[in-house]
Amino acid sequence: MTMLIRTTITSSNPEYVALREHPRNAPLREIAEHLWARFSPYADPSFPELFAQHIHPRFWEMYLGVQLLEKGVNLVPKTSSHGPDVHARLADQDVWIEAVAPREGTGKDAVPFVEEKLSFEPIPEDKIILRFTNAISEKLSKRTKYVQDGAIRPEDPYVIAVNGMGIQMTIFDGPLPAIIKAVYPVSDYQVTFNKETLQTISEGYRTRPEILKASGAPVPTNTFLNMANSGLSGALYSGAALWHMPSEPGSEMIYVHNSVASSRLPSGWLCSAREYYWEGNQLFLAQTPPCA
Repeated sequence: MTMLIRTTITSSNPEYVALREHPRNAPLREIAEHLWARFSPYADPSFPELFAQHIHPRFWEMYLGVQLLEKGVNLVPKTSSHGPDVHARLADQDVWIEAVAPREGTGKDAVPFVEEKLSFEPIPEDKIILRFTNAISEKLSKRTKYVQDGAIRPEDPYVIAVNGMGIQMTIFDGPLPAIIKAVYPVSDYQVTFNKETLQTISEGYRTRPEILKASGAPVPTNTFLNMANSGLSGALYSGAALWHMPSEPGSEMIYVHNSVASSRLPSGWLCSAREYYWEGNQLFLAQTPPCA
């Protein structure tokens, strides 16, 4: 097996050059090479060159593949750059996973960097959600093309795997992760009290069917309630990064089931992850069993 990070790869990406050559990055190189040793049989043939151009998105694809293997999911080696990023086999069923790591964006809807945020300003969660909805929408469009050209079958489960660490502000993600608010019309948790008795009258997540862009254009947050998106099985989410590895890799993962999916993956398929699902107009959380 050849190394992932190579002196033979010519790259103008300063992040890659620093990762390859700076002594202080030796621990990060070790992490990357360890993941590569496990993932390389299943990777795109041009993966090392692509990693040199876009480190974090390719790290996410590699980390995702390794964690799926760790969780007992079988992967199928890629023989070309065409098609979804990850081809898995689950209970004799082809599962296709498209990985995406959105960045802060540009323009008035861009998520500010952490150092740009004033201490008294709220976290711009709506802007983060807009970045997630945009990434999911783009990957849904890619699924349509994959089906049209025969790369995948319409009945095959299709998962969009979103990594949030391309957006610095996601380190402040709240109790209900932004990825869920991007696909289901829920907002903050609200409790209503009787001011006389202080007894709880009602409680639950507020409904929010859309978010407004800076232009005033509405963006729906009901992707997983819209039958037009039934070809998407669910969304997988992680905040892992090469420079921000979880203490227990894989345990940070979240899987959100699409309530209208035509090919829904079974509960617990992603062991040791949190699973969210929608039933009876309510959102539920289930903790999957630990990996064997």
